[in-house]
Amino acid sequence: MTPMVDMAFLLVTFFLLATTFKTGEVVWVQIPRSVAGLNLPMTDLLTISVNKDGQAYLSLTSPATRRAWLQKHAQVNQIQYTEEEYRAFEAMSGFGVPTAQLRQLLQMPSEERKRFKQAGIPMKAGNKNELADWIILARVVIPRLRIAIKADATTPYKKVEDVIKTLTDINVLRFTLITQPKGLDDDARY
Repeated sequence: MTPMVDMAFLLVTFFLLATTFKTGEVVWVQIPRSVAGLNLPMTDLLTISVNKDGQAYLSLTSPATRRAWLQKHAQVNQIQYTEEEYRAFEAMSGFGVPTAQLRQLLQMPSEERKRFKQAGIPMKAGNKNELADWIILARVVIPRLRIAIKADATTPYKKVEDVIKTLTDINVLRFTLITQPKGLDDDARY
C-alpha cells in the first residue's frame, strides 16, 4: 500500500510542477465557435484581444520577453522607465492603454491596476498607429513571434478588419484567429 501512496504523491507533485497556469486576461472576450482545430503555441505568442466595443489589448506570453519589449519601447520612444515599472510590466498579463497613459498604469498598485478600466490601444490616431508600433517592437524582440487575434463574438466585423488591416500594413501576413471549438451538440454544419 505504501508504494501506491508514494506513486500517487509523485504523480500529484509532477503535475503540479509541470502545469502551466492560466494568467489573468486584460479584457474578457467571449470568442466565437468554429470547427477548426489548431492549437496555439505556449511561447512566443502575442495575443491581440478585441472586445465587443472594438478596443484592442495586447498580451505577450513570457514575462522575460515583456521586459525586453518594454525596454525596446523605451528606447524607441526615448522614455525612461524605473525598475519598479519594468517589474510591473512583467507581472501584467496584458495591457490596453495609449502610450501616454502607460506610465500611470505601471505606477498603480497591483490590485488597483487590475480594477483600472483600460481604454484600449489606439489603432487610428492620425498618422500614429500605436497598435502597429507595439507589434513591430514585439517582432523585433521575438523574431519567431506568432500573432493571434482573439475577438469577442459580438464585435462588429469592421473592428476586427481594422486590426487585420493594421497587421497587413506592417507586413504581418500570418496570424491566427482564436475561436472556441464547436461540440457535437452545437449543431456544427460542415
